Amino acid sequence: MTFQKEPFMNRLKDTGYLLANSFKVIGKDSDIIKPTIHMVIFSIILTTLSFACVVLFLTKNIGTGVLLLLFLLLFALPFKFFYYIRQKADQSWIVYNTITGKDISYSDAHAHTKEQKSSLRKIAFVEMLISFAKNQKKEGKGIGGILVNLFIGALVEIWDLLSHYMIPAVVIEQKPIMQLVPNIKSLSKNVPATLVGVFGIDFVGNVICRLLGLLYFAVLIIAFFLGKWLVPSLPSTAITFSGSTFSWAPLLAGLYLTVILGTILRKMVESTKVIYFTIFYTSITRPKNITPKMRTELTNYLLMEKKK
Repeated sequence: MTFQKEPFMNRLKDTGYLLANSFKVIGKDSDIIKPTIHMVIFSIILTTLSFACVVLFLTKNIGTGVLLLLFLLLFALPFKFFYYIRQKADQSWIVYNTITGKDISYSDAHAHTKEQKSSLRKIAFVEMLISFAKNQKKEGKGIGGILVNLFIGALVEIWDLLSHYMIPAVVIEQKPIMQLVPNIKSLSKNVPATLVGVFGIDFVGNVICRLLGLLYFAVLIIAFFLGKWLVPSLPSTAITFSGSTFSWAPLLAGLYLTVILGTILRKMVESTKVIYFTIFYTSITRPKNITPKMRTELTNYLLMEKKK
Protein backbone atom coordinates (compact mmCIF):
# COMPACT_ATOMS: atom_id res chain seq x y z
CA MET A 1 0.00 0.00 0.00
CA THR A 2 1.26 3.48 -0.79
CA PHE A 3 0.31 6.67 0.98
CA GLN A 4 -0.48 10.03 -0.51
CA LYS A 5 0.80 12.44 2.11
CA GLU A 6 -0.42 15.81 0.97
CA PRO A 7 0.54 19.17 2.54
CA PHE A 8 -1.27 20.05 5.76
CA MET A 9 -3.63 22.61 4.20
CA ASN A 10 -4.69 20.12 1.52
CA ARG A 11 -5.38 17.49 4.16
CA LEU A 12 -7.34 20.07 6.16
CA LYS A 13 -9.51 20.79 3.09
CA ASP A 14 -9.94 17.05 2.46
CA THR A 15 -10.97 16.49 6.07
CA GLY A 16 -13.50 19.32 5.92
CA TYR A 17 -14.89 18.04 2.63
CA LEU A 18 -15.26 14.49 3.90
CA LEU A 19 -16.84 15.55 7.19
CA ALA A 20 -19.37 17.75 5.41
CA ASN A 21 -20.25 15.18 2.76
CA SER A 22 -20.36 12.31 5.24
CA PHE A 23 -23.30 14.09 6.83
CA LYS A 24 -25.08 13.83 3.49
CA VAL A 25 -24.67 10.06 3.72
CA ILE A 26 -25.82 10.15 7.35
CA GLY A 27 -28.88 12.12 6.23
CA LYS A 28 -30.07 9.10 4.26
CA ASP A 29 -30.44 7.09 7.50
CA SER A 30 -30.28 8.70 10.94
CA ASP A 31 -29.18 5.38 12.48
CA ILE A 32 -25.73 5.86 10.91
CA ILE A 33 -24.87 8.55 13.47
CA LYS A 34 -25.85 6.47 16.54
CA PRO A 35 -22.54 4.56 16.85
CA THR A 36 -20.70 7.89 16.68
CA ILE A 37 -22.83 9.24 19.53
CA HIS A 38 -22.14 6.10 21.57
CA MET A 39 -18.39 6.44 21.00
CA VAL A 40 -18.45 10.12 21.98
CA ILE A 41 -20.39 9.40 25.19
CA PHE A 42 -18.04 6.57 26.13
CA SER A 43 -15.00 8.78 25.43
CA ILE A 44 -16.41 11.60 27.57
CA ILE A 45 -16.98 9.15 30.44
CA LEU A 46 -13.39 7.90 30.16
CA THR A 47 -12.02 11.45 30.01
CA THR A 48 -14.09 12.49 33.04
CA LEU A 49 -12.87 9.49 35.05
CA SER A 50 -9.26 10.22 34.06
CA PHE A 51 -9.50 13.84 35.18
CA ALA A 52 -11.33 12.76 38.34
CA CYS A 53 -8.35 10.53 39.08
CA VAL A 54 -5.98 13.51 38.75
CA VAL A 55 -8.20 15.62 41.05
CA LEU A 56 -8.22 12.84 43.66
CA PHE A 57 -4.43 12.75 43.71
CA LEU A 58 -4.14 16.54 43.80
CA THR A 59 -6.58 16.70 46.75
CA LYS A 60 -4.63 13.90 48.49
CA ASN A 61 -7.41 11.30 48.28
CA ILE A 62 -4.71 8.79 47.42
CA GLY A 63 -6.60 5.57 48.24
CA THR A 64 -9.62 6.40 46.08
CA GLY A 65 -7.32 7.75 43.38
CA VAL A 66 -5.32 4.51 43.23
CA LEU A 67 -8.51 2.41 43.00
CA LEU A 68 -9.85 4.57 40.18
CA LEU A 69 -6.49 4.47 38.39
CA LEU A 70 -6.40 0.66 38.61
CA PHE A 71 -9.96 0.48 37.25
CA LEU A 72 -8.97 2.68 34.30
CA LEU A 73 -5.73 0.83 33.51
CA LEU A 74 -6.97 -2.73 34.00
CA PHE A 75 -10.52 -2.51 32.69
CA ALA A 76 -11.80 0.73 31.16
CA LEU A 77 -8.87 1.60 28.86
CA PRO A 78 -8.42 -1.94 27.41
CA PHE A 79 -12.20 -2.31 27.00
CA LYS A 80 -12.45 0.90 24.96
CA PHE A 81 -10.64 -0.69 22.00
CA PHE A 82 -13.18 -3.50 21.80
CA TYR A 83 -16.11 -1.13 22.32
CA TYR A 84 -14.98 1.27 19.59
CA ILE A 85 -14.35 -1.48 17.04
CA ARG A 86 -17.81 -2.94 17.70
CA GLN A 87 -19.43 0.47 17.24
CA LYS A 88 -17.49 1.04 14.00
CA ALA A 89 -18.62 -2.38 12.77
CA ASP A 90 -22.24 -1.47 13.57
CA GLN A 91 -21.83 1.77 11.67
CA SER A 92 -20.23 0.04 8.69
CA TRP A 93 -23.13 -2.42 8.41
CA ILE A 94 -25.72 0.37 8.59
CA VAL A 95 -23.85 2.32 5.86
CA TYR A 96 -23.62 -0.77 3.64
CA ASN A 97 -27.34 -1.42 3.93
CA THR A 98 -28.16 2.24 3.34
CA ILE A 99 -26.20 2.47 0.07
CA THR A 100 -27.62 -0.86 -1.12
CA GLY A 101 -31.19 0.34 -0.64
CA LYS A 102 -32.09 -1.28 2.69
CA ASP A 103 -33.21 0.41 5.89
CA ILE A 104 -32.01 -1.24 9.09
CA SER A 105 -31.93 0.00 12.68
CA TYR A 106 -28.97 0.32 15.02
CA SER A 107 -30.30 -2.69 16.94
CA ASP A 108 -30.37 -4.74 13.72
CA ALA A 109 -26.75 -3.80 13.04
CA HIS A 110 -25.66 -4.63 16.59
CA ALA A 111 -27.31 -8.05 16.32
CA HIS A 112 -25.57 -8.64 12.98
CA THR A 113 -22.07 -7.73 14.25
CA LYS A 114 -22.55 -9.99 17.27
CA GLU A 115 -22.02 -12.88 14.87
CA GLN A 116 -18.58 -11.48 13.93
CA LYS A 117 -17.46 -10.75 17.50
CA SER A 118 -14.52 -13.13 17.28
CA SER A 119 -13.01 -11.41 14.22
CA LEU A 120 -13.76 -7.95 15.62
CA ARG A 121 -12.02 -8.86 18.88
CA LYS A 122 -8.89 -9.78 16.91
CA ILE A 123 -8.94 -6.38 15.17
CA ALA A 124 -9.45 -4.64 18.53
CA PHE A 125 -6.60 -6.59 20.11
CA VAL A 126 -4.18 -5.60 17.34
CA GLU A 127 -5.45 -2.02 17.64
CA MET A 128 -4.56 -2.10 21.33
CA LEU A 129 -1.06 -3.44 20.60
CA ILE A 130 -0.50 -0.78 17.91
CA SER A 131 -1.62 1.93 20.35
CA PHE A 132 0.82 0.59 22.94
CA ALA A 133 3.64 0.57 20.37
CA LYS A 134 2.79 4.15 19.38
CA ASN A 135 3.18 5.24 23.00
CA GLN A 136 6.59 3.56 23.21
CA LYS A 137 8.27 5.92 20.76
CA LYS A 138 11.78 6.67 21.92
CA GLU A 139 13.51 9.99 22.07
CA GLY A 140 15.05 10.47 18.64
CA LYS A 141 18.64 10.19 19.91
CA GLY A 142 21.00 8.35 17.60
CA ILE A 143 20.30 6.34 14.50
CA GLY A 144 18.64 3.56 16.54
CA GLY A 145 16.01 5.86 18.04
CA ILE A 146 15.28 7.45 14.67
CA LEU A 147 14.85 4.06 12.97
CA VAL A 148 12.56 2.79 15.74
CA ASN A 149 10.39 5.91 15.48
CA LEU A 150 10.21 5.62 11.69
CA PHE A 151 9.19 1.96 11.97
CA ILE A 152 6.51 2.65 14.58
CA GLY A 153 5.20 5.63 12.58
CA ALA A 154 4.92 3.52 9.41
CA LEU A 155 3.29 0.68 11.35
CA VAL A 156 0.67 3.02 12.82
CA GLU A 157 -0.21 4.50 9.40
CA ILE A 158 -0.41 1.10 7.69
CA TRP A 159 -2.60 -0.34 10.44
CA ASP A 160 -4.89 2.71 10.46
CA LEU A 161 -5.57 2.17 6.76
CA LEU A 162 -5.70 -1.64 6.93
CA SER A 163 -8.11 -1.73 9.88
CA HIS A 164 -10.56 0.51 8.01
CA TYR A 165 -10.58 -1.97 5.11
CA MET A 166 -10.93 -4.92 7.48
CA ILE A 167 -14.00 -3.67 9.34
CA PRO A 168 -16.33 -3.54 6.30
CA ALA A 169 -14.77 -6.75 4.99
CA VAL A 170 -15.66 -8.57 8.22
CA VAL A 171 -19.23 -7.29 8.53
CA ILE A 172 -20.09 -7.56 4.82
CA GLU A 173 -18.41 -10.85 3.92
CA GLN A 174 -19.22 -12.50 7.28
CA LYS A 175 -16.12 -14.70 7.17
CA PRO A 176 -13.32 -15.40 9.68
CA ILE A 177 -10.62 -12.78 9.51
CA MET A 178 -7.90 -15.13 8.24
CA GLN A 179 -10.04 -15.93 5.20
CA LEU A 180 -10.37 -12.23 4.46
CA VAL A 181 -6.69 -11.28 4.58
CA PRO A 182 -5.89 -12.63 1.06
CA ASN A 183 -8.93 -10.79 -0.34
CA ILE A 184 -7.84 -7.52 1.26
CA LYS A 185 -4.31 -7.98 -0.10
CA SER A 186 -5.69 -8.45 -3.61
CA LEU A 187 -7.97 -5.40 -3.41
CA SER A 188 -5.43 -3.19 -5.16
CA LYS A 189 -5.55 -5.41 -8.25
CA ASN A 190 -9.30 -4.91 -8.57
CA VAL A 191 -9.53 -1.17 -8.00
CA PRO A 192 -11.02 0.65 -11.01
CA ALA A 193 -8.70 3.14 -12.69
CA THR A 194 -10.89 6.04 -11.54
CA LEU A 195 -10.46 5.04 -7.88
CA VAL A 196 -6.89 3.75 -7.84
CA GLY A 197 -5.60 7.05 -6.48
CA VAL A 198 -7.64 6.78 -3.30
CA PHE A 199 -6.77 3.17 -2.50
CA GLY A 200 -3.81 4.14 -0.33
CA ILE A 201 -4.94 7.57 0.72
CA ASP A 202 -4.32 8.75 4.26
CA PHE A 203 -6.81 11.58 4.03
CA VAL A 204 -6.71 13.06 7.50
CA GLY A 205 -3.24 12.33 8.84
CA ASN A 206 -2.76 14.28 12.07
CA VAL A 207 -4.98 17.20 11.10
CA ILE A 208 -6.98 17.14 14.34
CA CYS A 209 -3.82 16.82 16.47
CA ARG A 210 -2.26 19.80 14.71
CA LEU A 211 -5.36 21.94 15.20
CA LEU A 212 -5.79 20.94 18.85
CA GLY A 213 -2.10 21.56 19.55
CA LEU A 214 -2.64 25.28 19.00
CA LEU A 215 -5.72 25.22 21.22
CA TYR A 216 -3.89 23.37 24.01
CA PHE A 217 -1.13 25.98 23.96
CA ALA A 218 -3.64 28.85 24.18
CA VAL A 219 -5.50 27.13 27.05
CA LEU A 220 -2.25 26.60 28.98
CA ILE A 221 -1.30 30.28 28.72
CA ILE A 222 -4.77 31.56 29.70
CA ALA A 223 -5.15 29.00 32.52
CA PHE A 224 -1.72 29.86 33.95
CA PHE A 225 -2.48 33.57 34.32
CA LEU A 226 -6.03 32.88 35.51
CA GLY A 227 -4.58 30.44 38.05
CA LYS A 228 -2.21 33.08 39.41
CA TRP A 229 -5.11 35.48 39.79
CA LEU A 230 -7.25 32.89 41.62
CA VAL A 231 -4.61 31.77 44.15
CA PRO A 232 -6.03 34.03 46.97
CA SER A 233 -9.57 32.70 46.33
CA LEU A 234 -8.55 29.03 46.02
CA PRO A 235 -5.56 28.61 48.33
CA SER A 236 -6.11 24.84 48.68
CA THR A 237 -5.49 24.42 44.93
CA ALA A 238 -2.25 26.41 44.88
CA ILE A 239 0.90 24.74 43.55
CA THR A 240 4.38 26.11 42.92
CA PHE A 241 6.27 25.34 39.72
CA SER A 242 9.58 26.92 38.69
CA GLY A 243 9.14 29.61 41.30
CA SER A 244 5.60 30.56 40.23
CA THR A 245 2.57 29.85 42.40
CA PHE A 246 -0.80 29.36 40.71
CA SER A 247 -4.06 27.46 41.13
CA TRP A 248 -4.31 24.18 39.25
CA ALA A 249 -8.15 24.44 39.02
CA PRO A 250 -8.36 26.65 35.87
CA LEU A 251 -5.64 24.62 34.16
CA LEU A 252 -7.40 21.33 34.82
CA ALA A 253 -10.80 22.74 33.81
CA GLY A 254 -9.40 24.21 30.59
CA LEU A 255 -7.60 21.00 29.66
CA TYR A 256 -10.72 18.97 30.43
CA LEU A 257 -12.89 21.03 28.10
CA THR A 258 -10.22 20.97 25.39
CA VAL A 259 -9.82 17.20 25.63
CA ILE A 260 -13.61 16.78 25.41
CA LEU A 261 -13.66 18.91 22.26
CA GLY A 262 -10.79 16.86 20.83
CA THR A 263 -12.65 13.66 21.67
CA ILE A 264 -15.75 14.79 19.77
CA LEU A 265 -13.69 15.84 16.72
CA ARG A 266 -11.68 12.59 16.69
CA LYS A 267 -14.78 10.41 16.89
CA MET A 268 -16.35 12.38 14.06
CA VAL A 269 -13.23 11.83 11.96
CA GLU A 270 -13.12 8.12 12.85
CA SER A 271 -16.76 7.74 11.82
CA THR A 272 -15.99 9.58 8.59
CA LYS A 273 -13.32 6.96 7.88
CA VAL A 274 -15.78 4.15 8.57
CA ILE A 275 -18.33 5.66 6.19
CA TYR A 276 -15.72 6.41 3.51
CA PHE A 277 -14.03 3.01 3.53
CA THR A 278 -17.31 1.08 3.73
CA ILE A 279 -18.48 2.87 0.57
CA PHE A 280 -15.07 2.34 -1.02
CA TYR A 281 -15.01 -1.38 -0.15
CA THR A 282 -18.53 -1.85 -1.47
CA SER A 283 -17.78 0.02 -4.70
CA ILE A 284 -14.83 -2.33 -5.33
CA THR A 285 -16.22 -5.69 -4.23
CA ARG A 286 -19.98 -5.31 -4.79
CA PRO A 287 -20.58 -2.34 -7.10
CA LYS A 288 -23.81 -3.76 -8.51
CA ASN A 289 -25.32 -3.85 -5.01
CA ILE A 290 -25.20 -0.04 -4.72
CA THR A 291 -28.56 1.46 -5.53
CA PRO A 292 -28.37 3.15 -8.99
CA LYS A 293 -29.62 6.54 -7.80
CA MET A 294 -26.68 6.83 -5.39
CA ARG A 295 -23.82 5.61 -7.61
CA THR A 296 -22.79 8.94 -9.12
CA GLU A 297 -23.08 10.80 -5.82
CA LEU A 298 -20.99 8.19 -4.00
CA THR A 299 -18.33 8.13 -6.71
CA ASN A 300 -17.96 11.91 -6.39
CA TYR A 301 -17.71 11.46 -2.62
CA LEU A 302 -14.94 8.86 -2.97
CA LEU A 303 -12.97 10.94 -5.46
CA MET A 304 -13.58 14.18 -3.55
CA GLU A 305 -14.18 15.79 -6.93
CA LYS A 306 -16.12 18.76 -5.56
CA LYS A 307 -13.72 19.77 -2.81
CA LYS A 308 -12.14 22.60 -4.81
